[in-house]
Amino acid sequence: MLRQAEESTVRRWRRPIVVIALSASLCLAAVPATVQAAPKPPPNPSDGQIRNAQQGKAVWAQRVGVLSAQVAQAQSQLRTLAANVELKEQQYAYAMQLLDEAKAKAAAAEKAVAEAEKSIQQARTGLTSYVRDSYMSPSVGSDTIDLLTASDPTALLQGGDYQRYISAHHLNAIGQLDRATIAKSNAEAAAQVAKNQQQLRATQADQARTAAQNAYAAEQAQKAQLEQNQTSAQKALDAAKLELATLSNQRAKYLAYQREQAAIAAAKARAAAEARARAAAAAAAAAAAQQQQQQNSGSSVSTSGGWSAPAAPSGPSSGSWTAAKGQAAANKALSQLGVRYAWAGGNYWGATYGVNSPGTDGWNDSQVYGFDCSGLTLFAWYPALQMPHYAASQYTDAGSYHPSPGNFMPGDLLFWSTGGIGGIHHVAMYIGNGNVVQAPNSGDVVKVTPWDQVDYGYFGATRPLT
Repeated sequence: MLRQAEESTVRRWRRPIVVIALSASLCLAAVPATVQAAPKPPPNPSDGQIRNAQQGKAVWAQRVGVLSAQVAQAQSQLRTLAANVELKEQQYAYAMQLLDEAKAKAAAAEKAVAEAEKSIQQARTGLTSYVRDSYMSPSVGSDTIDLLTASDPTALLQGGDYQRYISAHHLNAIGQLDRATIAKSNAEAAAQVAKNQQQLRATQADQARTAAQNAYAAEQAQKAQLEQNQTSAQKALDAAKLELATLSNQRAKYLAYQREQAAIAAAKARAAAEARARAAAAAAAAAAAQQQQQQNSGSSVSTSGGWSAPAAPSGPSSGSWTAAKGQAAANKALSQLGVRYAWAGGNYWGATYGVNSPGTDGWNDSQVYGFDCSGLTLFAWYPALQMPHYAASQYTDAGSYHPSPGNFMPGDLLFWSTGGIGGIHHVAMYIGNGNVVQAPNSGDVVKVTPWDQVDYGYFGATRPLT
């Protein structure tokens, strides 16, 4: 009976030992089972590749800045070229005005020549009458002949009076002829001067028109080239941005991968450390149990007491200007709102047909009834002020006071230029509340615009009649 009791006690102690050993084996086997397969890593550039990528990023960033500057410069050149074309248009309109004046002078001179010719013919007729009357009257001879031929003293006296009358008219006819001849010569000379002036103005007008055509053609060619350069620059700029984004994205992914891998490695290290600690505790417990079993097998069996597993680890103004005159001019310009723009169109009395301008925008302006910029302003200020059909001349001829922004009054003329007075290419009229009325360009109409949004290159302002 004692033998059976001992074997029963031994079997009772062996069961937890087997369980402890199995538990330790399961813990050790469970460690690799918690680690999942790592994802495929992104490209891992070398230090040299990273340095090259950083240098490339800096180069592309610099290139982006250069291209942006080139695009801005191209846009500025396009604005300057457009302003130059407007300047040529103003010069042509002025030349046409001078040509019309020369034609009027030539016509007046021709009329004077005709009147002089008429006077000469009248003088010649008077002289012919005198000669005929002298031939038919008694000849002017000696007093003796007069006495012999006279029928009586009264007839003699009448004959003398007649001769004196005829003689006086003879001198008058000759004087009229001389004066008429001189007047004709003067009229012919004036007519020739007028014709020469007309030819000069016509040549100037043709030259101005040719200059405008050439300027527009050059502007179109340069514009096309600049737009091509701008397109190429924009493509390069987009490519640079894409390259920068790609490099930055690759770098960000790589750094994120590094952080992720470092976090995974740290998790693995913690898991391994915990597994090692659990394995060590299980091994220590198994060793202690085995030692206890050996001790129990070599001594008397005690039925008292028991075994428990170890705990788990844890862890201002002057002149004749008045505000009323300025407002009247502004109102007159505003009365033309909606009237179409016509290249070189408009005069003192209103809108006129324009001139076909060089290029495509105003190719049909000769069929458009309207104003250009300076045509509108000279119409608005007439008859209080007569100005040339030329924006640059209006700046100096309209008045002597040039108000600064913030001091504009209705009726003031505002100008835009590519450089100096000679470069003035556009004019508009201030109407108040920060706005101007203007005739902008072919294809557009007379309209109201904020003064600081009219055109490129604001130059200055003039207050008319100052």
